Amino acid sequence: MKIVVLHSGGLDSTLAFHIAKEWGAEIFPLYVYSKFLALKHQPVIPDLKIIDVTREFIDIVRSPQHGYGKNLNPCIDCRILMLKKAKEYMEKINADFIITGEVLDQRPMSQRFEQLMQIDKRAGLEGLVVRPLSGGLLPETIPEKKGLISRNDLLGIKGRSRKITLDLAQKMKVERFASPGGGCLLTDPGFCRRLADLMRYQDKVGVRDIELLKIGRHFRLSPETKLVVGRNEEENETIEKMIKQGEILVYVPDTGSPNAMLVGNKKQPIKIAASITARYSDKKNDKSIEVFYKDNRGIKKVRVPAVTNEELAKWRL
Repeated sequence: MKIVVLHSGGLDSTLAFHIAKEWGAEIFPLYVYSKFLALKHQPVIPDLKIIDVTREFIDIVRSPQHGYGKNLNPCIDCRILMLKKAKEYMEKINADFIITGEVLDQRPMSQRFEQLMQIDKRAGLEGLVVRPLSGGLLPETIPEKKGLISRNDLLGIKGRSRKITLDLAQKMKVERFASPGGGCLLTDPGFCRRLADLMRYQDKVGVRDIELLKIGRHFRLSPETKLVVGRNEEENETIEKMIKQGEILVYVPDTGSPNAMLVGNKKQPIKIAASITARYSDKKNDKSIEVFYKDNRGIKKVRVPAVTNEELAKWRL
């Protein structure tokens, strides 16, 4: 028996993975990944297959067929995409079925009974998705009908409480998993404001654009221009590495200063960008601050006062 296990590294998928191992099956863990996930580290598990769906998911986020949750999270469309990728992998390796760590009614948009059944159908996987944590409460699956697994192998967990799954993890001596909840940046209001702004002003959104949304403070200076200001040393280094031709690096020399990236296609509002960058430097209280800006033609400088809090609020996303 071969099983594809969707594995995110979280509590529920980790438990499902360990339950499947107890069945004595040949396990093929699969991590369907996108840049919209907040987790900095991928699951640490042998023979993990990783599929990056960021490019496909960008189009889904812009126009989800089944709508959004509270923010810009198209949970149903996301699960359909994940299961479609799992189906492709299942067919490629000739596996028997797919396992997920979903818990009935744990998430209101994508894990109610009707939604679970709809997602399986839309992914072309009716009867081929086994959910070990809640399968005892769900319809009989094809693997059960074939005798590959027994209904007694399936639990009957339901609802949003994590107590039962945490107790189960302790009982099974499962200690290594990501913190429950969170994970998807599309449920974060701050990230979603930036993303909504990006989609409003930019027709084509790429993987690099999503990566940039995850760092710094963001300021919309004009329909064509945006400034990203680093918040710490790590982000300053990332901004410097991400700068590409046509973009401008802004900083205050010889003092504690963030790196800022000015992006846009038309004439750059460099004085506004310099004033904002100066506001986050150690010289922010000086009346006049010398700010450097660098592009592919070299380094220039401009003197500006730091922007006021009132002005800052006009541009900040």
